[in-house]
Amino acid sequence: MDAVVIAAGGTGGHLYPALAVAAELKGLAPGLGVRFTGSAAGLEARVVPAEGWAFTPLKSSAWHRGRPLTMITGGARALAGSWRGFRLFRATGTRVVFSTGGFTSAPALLAATLARVPIVLHEPNRQPGVVNRIFGKVASRVTVGDGEAGRFFPRGRVRVTGVPVRRSVLEGDRVRGRLSLGIENGAFMVLVLGGSQGAGAINRALIDALPALWAAAPASSVVWLCGRAAETALASVARSAAVPVRLIGYLDDMASALAAADLVVARAGASTVAELTATGRPSILVPYPHAAADHQTRNAEALVAAGAAIMIPEPELDGLRLARAIASLAGNEARRALMGRRAAELGRPDAARAVAREILETIGEVPA
Repeated sequence: MDAVVIAAGGTGGHLYPALAVAAELKGLAPGLGVRFTGSAAGLEARVVPAEGWAFTPLKSSAWHRGRPLTMITGGARALAGSWRGFRLFRATGTRVVFSTGGFTSAPALLAATLARVPIVLHEPNRQPGVVNRIFGKVASRVTVGDGEAGRFFPRGRVRVTGVPVRRSVLEGDRVRGRLSLGIENGAFMVLVLGGSQGAGAINRALIDALPALWAAAPASSVVWLCGRAAETALASVARSAAVPVRLIGYLDDMASALAAADLVVARAGASTVAELTATGRPSILVPYPHAAADHQTRNAEALVAAGAAIMIPEPELDGLRLARAIASLAGNEARRALMGRRAAELGRPDAARAVAREILETIGEVPA
């Protein structure tokens, strides 16, 4: 019997916090059955079974408010997926559905609403996405990464927990991480990432930044998580760069990469920001400008205000500016240390356990 169904996927930002919560649920209630749902074509279809969790795909597709046809097709597929979800819940005795939002969770949330199964939502961003806004009206509880998001949901149901981070990320080791990535101990390591799917704008800027980075910070090494789709095209750039570059399409072991890094260049998705703050990493953030309600900019602004990050808006991003920003921090260890401390002050390493407790309390389980 699967007492808890977790609806999550589409991107790592939705999936990895859910995996962190699932692990805490198992720790708090070892006999509790947990199953994931998501898209058969999504990241979750590969990662979830590999992590040892049961997985049932439900039909879904993305929709965009600016493209009405996708609202129709996405809605139709969500309805089809919800019927399978409804039967799944009845067959397995599901007691609660937990979701981290995103279009892949819509079928399970619709099925839960129709089957009168309690819903617990997690909203990691300061500006909630459309799925969480819709189902937040009927959810039993809504956990949020930041109190600012709470104003979008019914009073009395909101709990501020922080954004769940995988325990493995918190336990990363710098020496082992550098060994696994082939980075010399004395090198200044820049970790460049664009989320689970890569980021074209960051990739293009880094191509132009590498020559200037060699001139300004020759002791630098770059670990470049470019996204699977771009890996082949960028291989020659990485090989010919003046500074050492380790090009990786996708990396499951983010713990090693973050532990090894002196500086991180990244998007500002909630999951990325949570990992940066939980591990106390200074960063240069380039928010994705087309995110719903521009929530990545809001996420980045919180770190900038705390002195934990530098933000470069994507329209202002180019190779020279990126190289200068990296070089300025490469040569200022004291500032990096201060930024790291400020980031750590914002971190909520206990968030996954806090969310797991909310799920258990919703179904009357008293966690140990």
